[in-house]
Amino acid sequence: MLAPYLKVKDALVASDAVTASSQARNITTALKGVDMTLLKDDPHIKWMEQLKGIEASVKLIQAAKDIEIQRASFSQLTNALYTSIKIFGTKDLQAYYQFCPMAFDNKGAYWISREEQISNPYFGEQMLRCGETKETLK
Repeated sequence: MLAPYLKVKDALVASDAVTASSQARNITTALKGVDMTLLKDDPHIKWMEQLKGIEASVKLIQAAKDIEIQRASFSQLTNALYTSIKIFGTKDLQAYYQFCPMAFDNKGAYWISREEQISNPYFGEQMLRCGETKETLK
């Protein structure tokens, strides 16, 4: 699921709402490929909680034509994905959990990136390098 997420992030960095929408569909496809039989009891419940947030965010990114609505939904998607990574761990992941303190009227927002160099999906070219790495995900 990280690969299509990163393509949405890249589209938002480029301020490309059309591509962000189309790439969000690939997240939906990846979610359908999750083998729910691997999760039992408490892990299953935790995944279902995160899944609701992921699906709602992806649906908004797909439907929205406005890049700012997509960016707000992407922030919610990131929160759910990050929580899932922290709960379930990852296999062979090398990524960076990054933060822009100025996003959303200085409330701040996070994203996950494969690159250590900041490419801000909340401002695109306007403030491309605004942000910092908060955590390395391994």
